[in-house]
Amino acid sequence: MRNEFDIFTNKKLISEIPKEPGVYIIRSGENEILYIGKAKDLQKRIKAYLSPDKLDIFKSSMVREAKSVEIMVVSSELEALLLESNLIKEHRPPYNVVLRDDKSYPYLRISLSEKYPRLSIARRIKNKRDFYFGPVTPADKLKRLIKILKSSYKIAQKNDKSCQGSNSACIYYQMNLCKAPCVGYISKEEYDKMINEIKSILSNPRPLKKRLKEELEACIKNENFEKAIEIRDKLKAIEILEDKQTVSEINEDFLDVFVFEQREVVVCAYIINIRFSNMVGSRSYFFYDSRFDNDAKESFLVQYYSSGEIIPDTILTDSIKNTQTVSKAIEKFGKKPIITIPKRGRKKALLNLAKKNAEILLETHTKSIKDNIELFDRIKETFSLKKMPYIIDIADISHTGFENVVGGIVRYSINGFEKDMYRRYSLKKKFESEAMEELLKRHKQLLLRGYKKLPDIVLVDGGVVQTESASRVFDKNIVIGIAKEKENGKTKRDLGDVEDRIFFKGQIKNVDKDILMLFQKLRDEAHRFAISYHRTKREKSTASSILDRVGFIGIKRKRALFEKFGSIENIKKASVEELTQVKGITPKIAVAIKEKLNNETINL
Repeated sequence: MRNEFDIFTNKKLISEIPKEPGVYIIRSGENEILYIGKAKDLQKRIKAYLSPDKLDIFKSSMVREAKSVEIMVVSSELEALLLESNLIKEHRPPYNVVLRDDKSYPYLRISLSEKYPRLSIARRIKNKRDFYFGPVTPADKLKRLIKILKSSYKIAQKNDKSCQGSNSACIYYQMNLCKAPCVGYISKEEYDKMINEIKSILSNPRPLKKRLKEELEACIKNENFEKAIEIRDKLKAIEILEDKQTVSEINEDFLDVFVFEQREVVVCAYIINIRFSNMVGSRSYFFYDSRFDNDAKESFLVQYYSSGEIIPDTILTDSIKNTQTVSKAIEKFGKKPIITIPKRGRKKALLNLAKKNAEILLETHTKSIKDNIELFDRIKETFSLKKMPYIIDIADISHTGFENVVGGIVRYSINGFEKDMYRRYSLKKKFESEAMEELLKRHKQLLLRGYKKLPDIVLVDGGVVQTESASRVFDKNIVIGIAKEKENGKTKRDLGDVEDRIFFKGQIKNVDKDILMLFQKLRDEAHRFAISYHRTKREKSTASSILDRVGFIGIKRKRALFEKFGSIENIKKASVEELTQVKGITPKIAVAIKEKLNNETINL
């Protein structure tokens, strides 16, 4: 049976797709993966993509780039859910909701995989033999907890392998902060007993807290103050963990709460982490999908735990239908949780608490982007776009006399400028029209290969020539240009405040003041970004050409000089003694450098 169909170029092929459960992969014309999904009925689900007007703004943007769909038939919904999760994790498609690693949360790790376990902060669960507790937020609180536990129990303090065996005790033993298991001053059995007590503090502190209080009173009564101080510090560790909003009487020591709230295209996923009946952490994820359905929620849960998060005994949620299927899928990553949708009682109250927090966060978030949503909607109407745009990529070329030609691209979305998506390129083409096409071709390839979302609008700094160049790479219906008024091919900058003109499909387009101001702001940011790269490149090029005229200066020495001083001006200002601190620069070469630079006029 065929498993790949060009349905976006030949819709009749939809009849050949089976009506069975499975996973589908939507690919672009360049064979790059755009989206991965699962379905009970592959034909029915994929058919929905052939009606772009009925899709949300993000899926319709994807369909513009789509060419084919690859299918994989499986025997059950569980297999589809697991296969989808694994493929999303492997390929990170740009149009899927992907849980990125840039927002990880801190866990306390006890390295049970080592002979003498140590305490540390971990952001991901990597070794299943180790014990993890958390997440605990904020991180400062976790650092304070680890410090108290280490000092009160006097366990291994250092974060290196010497704590697993050594010829002599380190300074922590001399400071009475470690019992030096590395040299055998405490037996393995005694050390493990302390580690187990620390685990008790983390996983079920109530019985231990009661016993420690009794021991503390006895020590004070017997005037054993040194022992009393140790017990007091252990109680401090428990107090740190209990210094959170208590959801007492839940009678669940280990559970997570998941809720999903949506307003228009904005979705907030909010998670509360409960440990020994205390709220020890919470987190939120925002993404944009006007049709965030049950399948998406199921995929979110499976992705969440497949990324290395601790699997609790119980998961409370408000909207997952196939709880047994999802539970079995999560079991593949550790253990099988009980997923419940509480209808009443204390668990329902906890779910309502999570929903309230999600609603507050969603309200705050949507307010912060309200103006952009309204403005982007007006852009959609002004340029007759099929759907409201979400992402704008702005491109600019910078050069001096067609030398050191570079391009810069910045990204702006409903959330504002996305600095992590700024890209700069050193270009081979000299003329702006060719350079713009090269810039956007390379940028588009980079986005597809990096599984990043393609822009809904491409804004270029330029007029008809530049927009035509951009339209050879991106759909002309999403390419917009912004340029100063020109006369005889030259920009009229000497006439004072010359208005920018907006170009669309080869014509000047009238836009309202707010749209014009937004485009000007975006153009200016792209120009700043591109020209800063050009200046850096030109400076290095100028510096290299000057240093090339100094004897004994090769590639390695030039690189070492720039790593040390950062620029040719700083090299020029440096003394002979400072220059000789660079590897390979002798006093004789340093003097030659100074003489050459002092005799050169550098125009940067």
